[in-house]
Amino acid sequence: MNHNCIFSHWIGKSNFLFLITILFHSLCFTSAAFGEPTEIFLPFPETWKESNQNSVVDPTSPNPTGSKTKDNESKTTSNPTGTTTVSNTTLSKEIPNQTEQVVVNGNLPKTEFAPSASKADSKKKKKKEVIDPSKASYQKGKAYLSRDQKKTAEQEFADSYNKEGESAKFSRSENTNLFGLDGKDKESSSLVEKQEDPDFKIKTQFELARSLDRIGNPESEEKAYKEYLKLVTEFPKHTELTPRAHYAMATLLIRKKEYRSAAHQLVGVIKNFKESEEFLPAHYYLGKIYESSWEERDLERALKYYQLYLNGVEGKNPKPGYDFRKETKERLRVLGSAI
Repeated sequence: MNHNCIFSHWIGKSNFLFLITILFHSLCFTSAAFGEPTEIFLPFPETWKESNQNSVVDPTSPNPTGSKTKDNESKTTSNPTGTTTVSNTTLSKEIPNQTEQVVVNGNLPKTEFAPSASKADSKKKKKKEVIDPSKASYQKGKAYLSRDQKKTAEQEFADSYNKEGESAKFSRSENTNLFGLDGKDKESSSLVEKQEDPDFKIKTQFELARSLDRIGNPESEEKAYKEYLKLVTEFPKHTELTPRAHYAMATLLIRKKEYRSAAHQLVGVIKNFKESEEFLPAHYYLGKIYESSWEERDLERALKYYQLYLNGVEGKNPKPGYDFRKETKERLRVLGSAI
């Protein structure tokens, strides 16, 4: 009886140990199959040696500069090739050779060419051409004048210089001449005074004198003489118009038979304006003066001046109005036989 009880107690205890063993093995199996590993593999080394910062870099590495990256922070470094390396951001660096290279997250460099200076220059706006408001009326005045429509031309020229453009000075000169031909010397003189350009002022002054001279009556000739005299005294050294004014005064005085005064004007041209177009013609007119009948008539002197003119124009082609070769040869023939 006792043996049976002991045996039964041992069997029960054995079954309990067996169940415990089975349960333990089950737990171990489950832990091996589904449990997390005890070792954690970090994606970066647990330790970092400061000497790595100065280590030799691999030029083929996506990040050859060995830059140190922290969370939510980026650093930039420049390598010898002129590129800029960034982490988690985009940065452009301007290079002197008109190129930009950017490396983003280890990607290949992206190259862009900056616009050239010539393209930038071509985009600049061209300056607007300034339109002369007085030019159209001046051109119309010249057109009417070519058809001998003087009154209409005067109106167009007046409209031109009232607009005060670049062509206004030309229009004043034209109307000065037209007003002078009509005997409107006061209106002409007013236009002369309004010329601001000194060169155009003397030209307008000459046009006034010449227009009055063309009228041909004694009154207009006196007005013309005054305008010529005003020109040569106010502008004594103008290389073109001063000798022309002296020459014009001399021919006007010859018509009036004032030979001494005419000779004075011609001598002034010969002495002071040797390079002018009036230099040789002045010799011809001095020959005419000394050939003329007056108290200082001198045929030998006249012959001398005619010969000087002819010698001077030899081999040249004098401009129209200054060509006296035919007349001079005839006077030399006549005077030579007379002397």
